[in-house]
Amino acid sequence: MSLARKILLGFLFVVIPMQVLAWNWRTKISLRLNNQPLSTACEIIEKEYGIHFSYSRDVVKMNRLVSLSAKEMPLRRVLDLLFTENGIQYKRIGDQLVLTVKQSNTRTISGFVEDAQTGEKLIGATVYFPKLQVGTTTNQYGFYSLTTAKDTMSLMVTYVSYSPMSIPLKDDVNKQMNIKLSPINTLQEVEITDQHVPPLQEQTQMSKVGMPVAQVKAMPRMLGETDVLRTIQAMPGVGGGMEGTSGIHVRGGSPDQNLILLDGTPVYNSTHLFGLFSVFNPDIIKNVDLYKGAFPARYGGRLSSVVDISMKDGDMHGYHGEFSLGLIASRVMIEGPIFKGKTSFIITGRRTYADLLAQDAAIEALKLGDGEFWAYFFDANVKINHIFSPKDRLFLSGYGGRDNMRVKRDKGFDSLNGAAKQYHERMNFGLGWGNQAYSLRWNHIYNPRLFSNVTINYSQFLFDTDYEYKFEAQNAIMESDSMYGRYFSKVQNAGAKIDFEFRPNPLHTLRFGAQATWHIFQPGITRFTNVSDSTRLTDTAYNNTTNKGVELSLYWEDDFKLADSMYLNLGTHASAFLVSGRSYISVQPRLGFRYLLPRKWAFKLSYTSMTQYIHLLTNNATFLPTDLWVAATKKVPPMFSNQFALGLAKTSNDNMFEMSMELYAKTMQNVIEYQETADNFQSATNSWEDNVVVGRGWSYGSEFLLQKKKGKLKGWIGYTLAWSERAFPNVNNGAVFPYKYDRRHDLEVVLTQQLGKRWELSAQWEFATGAPLTLPSGSYERITDPSPHLPPSTVEPRDVDVIGNRNMLRMENTHRLDIGATHTKERKGVRYILNISLYNVYNQKNPFFYSYKRNEETLKRELTKFSILPILPSISYAIKF
Repeated sequence: MSLARKILLGFLFVVIPMQVLAWNWRTKISLRLNNQPLSTACEIIEKEYGIHFSYSRDVVKMNRLVSLSAKEMPLRRVLDLLFTENGIQYKRIGDQLVLTVKQSNTRTISGFVEDAQTGEKLIGATVYFPKLQVGTTTNQYGFYSLTTAKDTMSLMVTYVSYSPMSIPLKDDVNKQMNIKLSPINTLQEVEITDQHVPPLQEQTQMSKVGMPVAQVKAMPRMLGETDVLRTIQAMPGVGGGMEGTSGIHVRGGSPDQNLILLDGTPVYNSTHLFGLFSVFNPDIIKNVDLYKGAFPARYGGRLSSVVDISMKDGDMHGYHGEFSLGLIASRVMIEGPIFKGKTSFIITGRRTYADLLAQDAAIEALKLGDGEFWAYFFDANVKINHIFSPKDRLFLSGYGGRDNMRVKRDKGFDSLNGAAKQYHERMNFGLGWGNQAYSLRWNHIYNPRLFSNVTINYSQFLFDTDYEYKFEAQNAIMESDSMYGRYFSKVQNAGAKIDFEFRPNPLHTLRFGAQATWHIFQPGITRFTNVSDSTRLTDTAYNNTTNKGVELSLYWEDDFKLADSMYLNLGTHASAFLVSGRSYISVQPRLGFRYLLPRKWAFKLSYTSMTQYIHLLTNNATFLPTDLWVAATKKVPPMFSNQFALGLAKTSNDNMFEMSMELYAKTMQNVIEYQETADNFQSATNSWEDNVVVGRGWSYGSEFLLQKKKGKLKGWIGYTLAWSERAFPNVNNGAVFPYKYDRRHDLEVVLTQQLGKRWELSAQWEFATGAPLTLPSGSYERITDPSPHLPPSTVEPRDVDVIGNRNMLRMENTHRLDIGATHTKERKGVRYILNISLYNVYNQKNPFFYSYKRNEETLKRELTKFSILPILPSISYAIKF
């Protein structure tokens, strides 16, 4: 090579960058962009490094703004950050980079799953791809979203008691697909073998129980009434309090710590007839979910549980109804279209006539003379559902119910000398309480993966009692005495919230939203008037005030696959409460973890923090619902809890059996209790804060549940081993004592057996450790004089008790067997349903309460057990058309 040629080549190597002559994927690139178009990035790389780009401006959108800071970064990494993240593919052809639009290999199928006959949206229906064994379930509005590979050929949809459906997918585009499932005729002996309900080990959520309505209606009935809450009581970790009542307490918590939602609206008092029945008419209920712990971040405001109840939407295509006649109550339900395929309605009503049947017996038992007695409840539900478009639906729902009781006595007394009716006594006592709950909801689908629900709601609970007493002595002095009193309590809330649900793929669900609630409390107004001898007048009113508070909350929760066999649910519920010039702020983290073990076992773990800004003041001295709802104040702060749970879960290979075991521990701060010296009138004054004490609570235990889900014989066995304790500075000398709902052992066995095409038998047996009990540790006698306004009587000693330590004794253990039989037949499209039930089959006399009673022979006081619910047969008859 000549010298001149060598000099020329050396000059070229010096003045021409090496990148122009040759580049590879490891070529180092330094680049800084701050919200600049992709086209600018290409220009800089081409100018600085001689790398040329080729693309069609009509196809590839290069005006997207990007930000990037790269220093000596490999070329491929830079290109991934610039193009791959923005849906653009790149490929080297010669010395050029050719850019094209990235072609997605996935598609999203979304829509609603509904009843083919009525248009009712199905909650919890399973939508999955059999080939890939991945799927999802519909949310509480019946919506699903499922993203998968384009080459997936078929979709399977299943729901309990409905015929499964396989849907071929002929194209590969995103689409909204509303799926209609046909219900299986329950009179036919059909064995469903291909239901694909997600096994327990595939659900990250723990401490949750789904309650099918068919399961509720199959349970043995008390006095002919099916009851959602009494069915929930049969689950481990859930108790019912007093014998025969339908209220619930969960994992050692009190009844006010349960958030009970009806179509997203809170219900403050959930029982009728002094707790014997719940306020929820089973004819309008579509779905019930119970959360005992591991609360999703979308729920807040209570410490112990969430009972989420959804009402039916109403038949979009035809008119249907049901009428049921029972021993103490009758029900009616009517549903149908207002505009076919567009608007539907459903209405239910229920009333008891126990007052009509038992009035004479009650008058005689209460010695009312010429007086009156009546007690009844009624409730009604209504819901309207309208479809504006395939992406927009509107729901309007309402509930109203009330209990009323009235006792009147009109009686005369004779004096000792035999004169006729010189004394006259009149008494009038009334008691009533009731709920109202209304909601307006709008569902909207933004795109196949994003769904939202906007809710506006209002709820109210009212308690009202009044009494009037008048006494007259028809003699020369003409003595008279009269009193009038009224006790009134009310709580209201109005709220608005928005919830979003985003499903990018079958293994990832993101939920987020916000809520604002306006609370109004009237915690107890007492008015008292006394007129004696027509000379003295006392007219006093207490606590005629209204307290208001605002509760605000934000939440997000993310359920996703963390790694192979590991799944995580993370979330946070942040809230604030503004009341009486004071503000409280709470951040409540939520965690759920699931790990798949060998042989299809799942290990689950959860942590939940909850805050409750309202309190329920409960008077232990009465069984009436005289409870007061009050807001947290400067002196009485909000309650909060921390709950840990871990467990194992498994579904058998044939989906026949499900088994779960859980251990839990919960701590509670700022729980309240009346002081031992407080009474009803003191608690209703403005100084109710001075009559309560603030303390701590603990509950911990284990739960076991074995369910048989398929076959003619179905049912479950549930067992709970639990402890629940409380401690207050000025109660029980500050020592820890068992809480009144502490039950050490609780065993439930529930079975249903299908006999032929028309008969279904059911049985429920329960056993529970006796409830804690406080009894006097001693007593002494005090002589009292008779009232001058009553007929003369002999002077008798009065026993005064010395109360012992709180809840140091226990009532007897309780157990009971209930059975039922349901016969169903159908003629010309009309279904006739007869139910015969027997409550407390072997007439077990379980204690309702204990008291001391003086023995007439020995003149000594003896502890007496009172039982109120003996063996109770019942029958009900329903016609469904």
